[in-house]
Order: sequence, then structure tokens, then C-alpha cells
Amino acid sequence: MTVEEFKNKFGIIGKSQAIKDLSDIAMQVANSDISVLIQGESGTGKEIFARAIHNFSYRSARNLVS
Repeated sequence: MTVEEFKNKFGIIGKSQAIKDLSDIAMQVANSDISVLIQGESGTGKEIFARAIHNFSYRSARNLVS
């Protein structure tokens, strides 16, 4: 899956290089067995990235705990 396909599938909006980089990182960590802490200001899309990472991972059949 490409970064653009990942963004479209999980509703990530934005065309900046920063969003592309974050999407690429999200795809990489979703394939690993690590815990992820997402920090940022309110309303910046943390929940969207958390759901994208979860749904792209092998744990997607389980519940997401946010």
C-alpha cells in the first residue's frame, strides 16, 4: 500500500510533506509490536492516526483502547 492509499483509506487529509511523513511512519509502526504514544494539541488528528495505525496492524480484529 502506498502512502496516498493509506491516507485515503483512513481519512487522513492533507498534502503537506509533514502529513506524508507522518503517514509513512504510521504505516511502519503498525507493522511492529510496539506501543505508540501520540501527543499533540487538541484537534490535531491524534485519534485519526491512532485508528489508522490500529486498523493497519495485525491487531485490527481486536478493540482499540485509546
